[in-house]
Amino acid sequence: MPRSTYTQPLPLPAAGWRRRLEVFSPKLVRRLSLGSYDAWRCWIALEANPQVTSFCERPSRMAGRTSAMIDFWVQLRGTAAAEFWLLWNPRVDAVTPDASPEANATPAPKRLHDHPVRLITPEIIASWEVPVASWAQIVPVLVSYRRYRKPLLEQSIVVQLAQYVALDDLINHFDHDDPDEVVASLYWLLALGRVRSPDLATERLNGASRFRRV
Repeated sequence: MPRSTYTQPLPLPAAGWRRRLEVFSPKLVRRLSLGSYDAWRCWIALEANPQVTSFCERPSRMAGRTSAMIDFWVQLRGTAAAEFWLLWNPRVDAVTPDASPEANATPAPKRLHDHPVRLITPEIIASWEVPVASWAQIVPVLVSYRRYRKPLLEQSIVVQLAQYVALDDLINHFDHDDPDEVVASLYWLLALGRVRSPDLATERLNGASRFRRV
């Protein structure tokens, strides 16, 4: 029977050949074990999206006890329903041995356990290369400073970002504050959706990356 909520991950299957990536989620405030770099990229994308309020890795199996695992359950802000993310390679996952070409052309499931399914294809993963590279720098800072946030500094940064300001210029403006704390405060505002940076979609995070309050 599928669970009504999907907040506890299924165990990562034990196998000598299996890759195991241990990470800490600032959004969930817990550790995750991921079985592939594509799952790691999905996790980074979920941390980067302020519209994602919660998620869970390996929330359920697609069908029975021996079926493939669903990769992520994702809850979006302002929506009553959640969705499943499924890492899907049409060249591999849609092919069944000994099946006809017509059968192998059958599309992936659109719903599982009464939830819509979002297929994360290799093309989608490839399109995330730049923002994932940027957020791979941001997430560790969020983790390190999650217990040391500076609400007054964060609010001062919001006030300063009435227009787009480059990261280096922002650090220089707050020259009386610890630069690492300025950067961490900015990244928390970004993760919470209070600040945005379209530059991160087109180029990797650097001192010229611009930020503006929402």
